[in-house]
Amino acid sequence: MAFCSPHTTTSLRSPCTTIPNSGFRQNQVIFFTTRSSRRSNTRHGARTFQVSCAVEQPIVIGLAADSGCGKSTFMRRLTSVFGGAAEPPKGGNPDSNTLISDTTTVICLDDYHSLDRTGRKEKGVTALDPKANDFDLMYEQVKAIKEGKAIEKPIYNHVTGLLDPAELIQPPKIFVIEGLHPMYDERVRELLDFSIYLDISNEVKFAWKIQRDMAERGHSLESIKASIEARKPDFDAFIGTAFLPTNHNKCFP
Repeated sequence: MAFCSPHTTTSLRSPCTTIPNSGFRQNQVIFFTTRSSRRSNTRHGARTFQVSCAVEQPIVIGLAADSGCGKSTFMRRLTSVFGGAAEPPKGGNPDSNTLISDTTTVICLDDYHSLDRTGRKEKGVTALDPKANDFDLMYEQVKAIKEGKAIEKPIYNHVTGLLDPAELIQPPKIFVIEGLHPMYDERVRELLDFSIYLDISNEVKFAWKIQRDMAERGHSLESIKASIEARKPDFDAFIGTAFLPTNHNKCFP
C-alpha cells in the first residue's frame, strides 16, 4: 500500500506545474510506502501525474529518506521520466555518487559529509548527525547551480569511507539533491522547488540496506546490523520526526 501527501516548501518560485490525472492536484507530492503489496498499481487504478516545466534556471528537487530506503532507485526511475537513462559521469571517478541523464543531474548529499568514516567513529557521531555534514558548502553549491554556475563538488567514497577529490558538476535543467538532509538547513530548503520524503517500513528498509551494503559496498552483515542499531536514535532525532507529515492523504488503493 502506498500513500502520498503534499509537502509545502517555504516558497515555490519556479513556474513549474503538476498536471494531474484523475483529479490529483498537489503541486508537491511525497509518496509513502509503508508496506509491500503484490498488486500492480496500474491494474488497480493507480493515479499518475506529469511535471511540466518551462524555466530559464535549473529546477531543484530535494529527496529525503533514511539510508536503504531506495532513494537512488527512485531517482533513476524519475529521471527516466524526465528524459534519458541516469548514468555516472563518463571519464570521472568510478566511485562517484552522481547520476546524469539528458535533462537531470542527481547528487548524493553524502558527498557533503564533513567527517569521513574514521572521523565519525572518533567523534562518536553517525552520518545522520548534522555535526557530521557541511551545510555551508551544501548551501553554497546548490545556490550556485540554481544560478546556472558549475561547481566542484566533493565525493564521499562509500567503499573506503574517505572523502575523494572533487568532481565538476555543470548546471542541468533539473537538479536533484538526494540524501538524509536535503531539507534540514533552512537556506537549502529555500532553494528547493519540490520536496520529496520517502517513508519505508523498517523491515523493508533494513532488508534493502543489508542487501545493498553487502553486495555493493563490501560491508559485513555484523557491521551493517551494528550500524543500523547505532543510527536509530539519530534517525528519530534528525530525519524521521523532522520530515514525516502527520496527516497522509491516501492516493493509491
